[in-house]
Amino acid sequence: MSGPIPTCSFSRLVHSDPPGEQDFRSDEACGEPLPVGDAARDRRWQGVSVFSTEAQARKLGRLVPRLGRFIAEVAVPHEGDITFARTGRSRGHFTLWGHPGELVRRVTRVVLVGTDDVPESERSATDEDRG
Repeated sequence: MSGPIPTCSFSRLVHSDPPGEQDFRSDEACGEPLPVGDAARDRRWQGVSVFSTEAQARKLGRLVPRLGRFIAEVAVPHEGDITFARTGRSRGHFTLWGHPGELVRRVTRVVLVGTDDVPESERSATDEDRG
């Protein structure tokens, strides 16, 4: 008898509810230039940026609204076609690698980032935070 497949839950900023494949395209798939001289950034360029908590995604979404108005929760099985790793310097930041369609199928819920006012002085983020 087999039990439920263990999963990890991640939060991703997305532009639509429900999210589509375009919300889970890597910088590579979007035609963004390849980062130069940093193998770790090269690998992240091929995946999508996520956070380990909704609060972390919400914080970035409020600081950098162009990244998306919604937060999608994505349940990723420990085994399967989607892989993930802790990446970057931002606390709780991970990168997922997988087909956008499969990532969309793993979305379990979508919530608004929120409309709390963020002071203009805080509306910038480092490249590392932008994921």
